[in-house]
Amino acid sequence: MFTRMKDISKKAADRKRLIALAIISTAYIAVFVNIQGFKAMLPLVQDEFLISRAQVGLYSSFYFLSTVIIAVFSGRIADHLGTKRGLVLGVGIVAIMIFLHSVSPYYGLILILAFITGIAFSLITPSVNKGVIEISEPSKRSLSMGIVHGGGGLGGFLGAVMLPYFGEMFGWRTALLFGSIFAIMAALFILRFYQQTAAVEDETGSSAGARSTTLKEDLAYLLQNRYLVSVFSMGAVFGMGISSVTGHFPLYLARDLGTTAAFAGLGLGVFHVGGILGQPFWGLVNERVFHGDRRKGLALLGLLIAGLLLFFGLAVSRYNFSSYTILFFSFLLGFCTMGIIAIYFTAVSELVSKKYVGVVTGLALIFPRTSTVVTPPLFGLIADISGTYALSWVILGATVLVMTLGFIYYSGRYSGSPSANDPTAGG
Repeated sequence: MFTRMKDISKKAADRKRLIALAIISTAYIAVFVNIQGFKAMLPLVQDEFLISRAQVGLYSSFYFLSTVIIAVFSGRIADHLGTKRGLVLGVGIVAIMIFLHSVSPYYGLILILAFITGIAFSLITPSVNKGVIEISEPSKRSLSMGIVHGGGGLGGFLGAVMLPYFGEMFGWRTALLFGSIFAIMAALFILRFYQQTAAVEDETGSSAGARSTTLKEDLAYLLQNRYLVSVFSMGAVFGMGISSVTGHFPLYLARDLGTTAAFAGLGLGVFHVGGILGQPFWGLVNERVFHGDRRKGLALLGLLIAGLLLFFGLAVSRYNFSSYTILFFSFLLGFCTMGIIAIYFTAVSELVSKKYVGVVTGLALIFPRTSTVVTPPLFGLIADISGTYALSWVILGATVLVMTLGFIYYSGRYSGSPSANDPTAGG
């Protein structure tokens, strides 16, 4: 009888945690509906403002520039605010900024608003990761992280498919109004229904305790972990891939391959569908096949991403593939490129105690976001100079390949060292 009651209690707790994960994921859904939806409408925005491909890439740069600047601070803020308040505040500000996008008369003003939107978004990822680590069992963390971050893929798909459709019908400004309203509703939903579940203790039996250290001391402590620093490099890999695709894919399909704006949005949407399925899939593979070895999961995905990027430059851009084939490879690109996110954040979060999750997430975000600031304009500039995106794909793929091989080498050197698990160990 006692065993049966214990099983029932465990199932109830698991169900409660699953509901909490689903509610947390709505923050990503709401934000990415707007951000990726706006990017999917960039062909319409480009036609109105008569801007170049490089200028189009500046949107992602301005959006992520602010996230780089305050990444660590936002992680610290998330540690103090907690998951619920961090999510509500972040999503609410994004909703306001997207509304202002819709009424902006100049593209330059939109870039400034993108900068502010990035500040709000910086609160969301540390808050999400903090919530996932607190409520998930260690053996299910990468899967749980994949489920929650998959909400970003779902939001990206909905935004990339629906907002361009509404944009062609009513104009991109009206489409953004719909997105803004949806984000406001999501913030209110989280405020009303999210309830903090009991934190799952980590392997040492500790939970997130009160901190008495300064941010500078926290960073010095974390950066002593050489294995952790090597993992950060893979953040740059997924930042390069995701930002270049989401920032230019609709233009690539419309300008290079001659598709309609609606199909271009569909292509970006299918990319996000791949991300939706890829994140929990690769999280499950990492747990079941690689037995929680995050290094193997990151290395495999880095090589797959490099191969797909090179394939787009050397094959898709040069040969006349059917629409269905293009969508299939768009799916694969999202499946792998976005699939790395859950493993990356799980890896960095597991290398520290719970009280450092917000700060280490902020630190980990600097690397993908820095690459996101730099890569999209360069990706577009190469396309402007060469006339097509083919060379852009090849250079990006080669860069990702070199960085992944570097990660494999250096992470192998430090994965067995004391500092891999203890930041205070080693020199």
